[in-house]
Amino acid sequence: MTLEGTITRTNDNTFTGWIASLTFDVDIVISENPHKKTEKHPDFEITAKSTRNRSIRIGSAWQATSQAGNDYLSVAINFGTGEIRANAVKTDTDGEYRFIPYSN
Repeated sequence: MTLEGTITRTNDNTFTGWIASLTFDVDIVISENPHKKTEKHPDFEITAKSTRNRSIRIGSAWQATSQAGNDYLSVAINFGTGEIRANAVKTDTDGEYRFIPYSN
């Protein structure tokens, strides 16, 4: 799947940004998961705004570290057409991450 997007970490451990493909283009917020009870639960929830400006949960994210020691987010997003998996990896810009999709 062709997928583009960036997020930027804010001071309160929230990320804001956008994600887009040929079939969707939305602004997103990634915030700490208030329902996390075990280590397997997602660290973050991903929300977007509906056409009526309602906040809708569209996915989850987990903090991860690569074998090289780089921090990233592993994300799962569903726009109603199936799950999209991607990693959000740090860029050279301070606090910015970009999405890299991968196949299951």
